[in-house]
Amino acid sequence: MESTTATPGAAAPWTAPSEAAREGRGVLLEHEVYVLLAGAGLMVPAHRFLSAPEQADDDLCKAIGSAEVVVKIASPDVLHKSDVGGIAVCENKPAEIRAAALRVRQAVARALPAADLRGILVAEKVAFSGGLGREILAGFRHDRAFGPVVVLGAGGLETEFLLRVLRPESARTILSPAGLDEAAVLKRLRGTVVHAALCAGLRGGRGRTLSEKALARLVLSLAALAERWAGFEPEGGIGILELEVNPFVVAESGDLIALDGLARIQRPDPLPSPRPVEKLSHLLVPKSAVVIGASAEAINPGRIILRNLVGGGGIPADRVFAIHPRAAAIDGCKTYPALDALPERVDMAVVSVPADRGADRVVKDLVERRLARTVTLISGGFGETESGKEAEARIRSAADRSHRDPDGGVLINGGNCLGIISVPGSYNTFFLPPYKLPFHDATGQNVASISQSGAYIAAQISNLDRAVRPRYAISFGNQVDVTVSDYLEYLERDALVEVFAVYLEGFRRGDGRRFLEVAGRIARQGRKVLLYKAGRTREGTAAAASHTASVVGDYDVCRELVSAAGVIDCVTLDMFEDYLMTFSFLAARPITGCRVGIVSNAGFECTAAADKLYGLTLADLAEPTRKRLASLLPAGIVDVHNPVDTTPITPTDPYAGAVEALLDDPGVDAVVVAGVPLTPHLENLARGEGHGEDVARESSLPSRLIRIFRESKKPMVFSVDSGTLYEACVQMMKRAGLPCFRKVDRATRALSAFLTR
Repeated sequence: MESTTATPGAAAPWTAPSEAAREGRGVLLEHEVYVLLAGAGLMVPAHRFLSAPEQADDDLCKAIGSAEVVVKIASPDVLHKSDVGGIAVCENKPAEIRAAALRVRQAVARALPAADLRGILVAEKVAFSGGLGREILAGFRHDRAFGPVVVLGAGGLETEFLLRVLRPESARTILSPAGLDEAAVLKRLRGTVVHAALCAGLRGGRGRTLSEKALARLVLSLAALAERWAGFEPEGGIGILELEVNPFVVAESGDLIALDGLARIQRPDPLPSPRPVEKLSHLLVPKSAVVIGASAEAINPGRIILRNLVGGGGIPADRVFAIHPRAAAIDGCKTYPALDALPERVDMAVVSVPADRGADRVVKDLVERRLARTVTLISGGFGETESGKEAEARIRSAADRSHRDPDGGVLINGGNCLGIISVPGSYNTFFLPPYKLPFHDATGQNVASISQSGAYIAAQISNLDRAVRPRYAISFGNQVDVTVSDYLEYLERDALVEVFAVYLEGFRRGDGRRFLEVAGRIARQGRKVLLYKAGRTREGTAAAASHTASVVGDYDVCRELVSAAGVIDCVTLDMFEDYLMTFSFLAARPITGCRVGIVSNAGFECTAAADKLYGLTLADLAEPTRKRLASLLPAGIVDVHNPVDTTPITPTDPYAGAVEALLDDPGVDAVVVAGVPLTPHLENLARGEGHGEDVARESSLPSRLIRIFRESKKPMVFSVDSGTLYEACVQMMKRAGLPCFRKVDRATRALSAFLTR
């Protein structure tokens, strides 16, 4: 008969994961979890593990101490005991415990005949008051991207139901242990059901209240355990994949006590070697390059890349080379029959050889012989297909080995990527011809767009053409070597980049934690990191044993952790591009508050904007502003208030004057300028037949708004809600650097993000 302490302070080293691995178990038994929790200063019930029911005696009853006990099956094959009759409650008497233990064993044996029944756990029955939020689900898990992650939320038998029907931000909290302190914990917990029920006196709540400090201590204790056991390098190489207590309760004694414990173990693979990020200068501002895979006879992707490289002008034409077995030159570039014939080690090699024609051998040759400092692997067909996975593994291995060498090795971008456009490097390795994707000058030049999808980054550039011109447009594909966090860390050094737009399908293993560190540092500098995370299915659900993992998917973890780090999570692609444009155009404008003034010539827009403020507040207009607006608006038709409804009969001059009046009001921090342009009283059409309007005139509405925008320092956003007839007006404003949308609620949402994130 084994016993464990009911109070904190286990003295001996905790070796349960290694012992479980030696026994071939993938899970820990409940009493083993209790030892870990107690050693971390967390309260567990008085309990003993019995290998057989006959071991229940007077000494056990005296050690437990409570009037009633809980008898549970102990089996690595039974994770949810109540589902198979594996729990019973009885009086704390030897005969009663033995009988209950036999009933439990028999019930489980009937339900799961093949289950390995290790014994029985007998624990004190803890008195507590239940209710919504008063039973806590708490634990931690290993996330393949972020490493250790702590989860706390509503617990009890209805955990999965509660976590699905309540709003995620109120039902549970997900935290990274890195740099966590009491203040950060409480900031995240306030507003949750658990905090309200236990600490804030939720109306109708029952039982004892808990101090905020006690709740924070629970999270910090779990965070310390997570750092030690759920990281990428746990003690002895065996760590914890997930640990859950469901529930922790506030006992009548006032103690916060764990009443269950479930854990699975893992042997994490080692992380890849760190990449020498400083060497990305050779990739983003190269002085020499070679293209492998350009055809001398036809226009293939490699040939387009070669032409784009030469056309960019950043690399001298006599240092842009190509590899071809027969041709002496391609498009004016010197050609060599093999890599070892190159006259120098190049800064950048672009490999456009198909995967099934030896692209992996080409990359390995470049890396192992140090023929290039960086490689962009355009070719797909590696990680995307079963046949290509072995080839990709060979590339990963070659890159990883090279990074362990004194010179830091060779950096590889891709594979399955579109390429890179670098304004500082004056080059383009996209395999798209310029007539399909022109790259024009634009007002918004303070953006780095970093995308896992080549198709998406091309669409983004096209959608924002002549409005935003990314300083860097990087398609990084499968991340066989260089990761999204590597790019973010390198580009952080470029002070001209104020907005980092990241389209991500998945982090490379372990890279999520670096992303949080780098992105958090950028956010604290006042610069913006926007993230659109694709692939939002709950990848871990099928393999998960715990309630936590079944309702907290990988996307949930990513969304909450990046948001806590200051990253702006964009849940739709429209939002992603709206925010990119807004943050780029408004980057230099000071934020003084969230009081907004709204002006439109349509009542429905005024109502829609007021309904969808996204956390903004309507400014109270000063009396001088009201008088000024009254002098501008049609008399006797509308009252003056915010939002300002100018009505469709207000001409261009007084409409623009209303915008200026709002901007001049000291109580207005930012302005939304909206309007339905169909009225004949506003000049907003391009020159054409049947009318005398011309948006190019100095007196037109877009010309007036552009001047007003440039003369003011306050943040402003605009909406033009009508069809393609008014596209010239919209494009004129965007090209002048005005954040302009086609719906007013998109405008208010983007403005709110700028002012509040």
